[in-house]
Amino acid sequence: MSWVEMKARGLRQEAEGILAVELCMADASPLPFRWEPGAHVDVQTGSGVVRQYSLTNLADEGCVRLAIKHADDSRGGSRWLHQQLRVGDRLRVSAPRNLFPLQPGNGPVLLVAAGIGVTPLLAMYRQCRAQQRPVQLLYFSRSAAHGAFVEQLRDDPAVRLISGLCAADVGAYLDQHLPAWQPDSQLYTCGPDGFMSSVQQLAGERGWPSSALFQEHFQASIVSDSPATELVLARSGKSVTVQAGETLVAAAERAGVSIPTSCGMGMCGACMTGVVSGEVEHRDQYLSDAERASGQWIMPCVSGCAGGRLELNA
Repeated sequence: MSWVEMKARGLRQEAEGILAVELCMADASPLPFRWEPGAHVDVQTGSGVVRQYSLTNLADEGCVRLAIKHADDSRGGSRWLHQQLRVGDRLRVSAPRNLFPLQPGNGPVLLVAAGIGVTPLLAMYRQCRAQQRPVQLLYFSRSAAHGAFVEQLRDDPAVRLISGLCAADVGAYLDQHLPAWQPDSQLYTCGPDGFMSSVQQLAGERGWPSSALFQEHFQASIVSDSPATELVLARSGKSVTVQAGETLVAAAERAGVSIPTSCGMGMCGACMTGVVSGEVEHRDQYLSDAERASGQWIMPCVSGCAGGRLELNA
């Protein structure tokens, strides 16, 4: 992965537990890359870990803007940024990658966000408004204090800010306000898995085809409780039983084999490992469809085995 050195030009407490970060090139030069809405960057924090954060702004603004939630279970990524990062500090940042692009078209766009899931959708919203494309944003937050960017969005008639609802009331609100599908319409959603599942299920009931539905997970997929698997580490000459709910990386570590990792979320590619034999259950967001179909690669930090035995080149 290639990195550029960037400098924190601005920091702001955007909402309860959410830090807004504005980055520019450390040498004040123009940005060496561009991106489309939905993109994210890898950020290497001062604690050494790498995390992925969506870009909330458009590429023509000449800077990189992020909104970072302080995760309760942070292992040094968001916690370091919230507690240690200061204006003028330097960070290593990757070129943007986009696993959640805004699809081309002129039809209406419905954006449905919950919590920090608003970050990629905010850039999409701004792009649609700039292109005069019909767009509506539904943004759910735990409370008014937890809502990010509300000062910018509050008076916008195309935005609905919904806060303080319990899960049942969120479902009732969606049931009341999620429209039936119209030709050329697209729906994008980002937030907790349960929230996105509810949105997608309700959209399907309203006639939305799967080709018009798009979502992004902003946290690692949960490791499935599949039966125990035999993991063979061909290069090291070792094998180990992977317990239900255990990652392949953790199992390999128990066997004395270290597989390099960085994000731990199947997004950065640091742990990509060759597959010698076995059927992979892919849960990452890094490999392309062609790479997955080849069966040659796996992201062992989140992916697993669909059978009883998996042999890796590790």
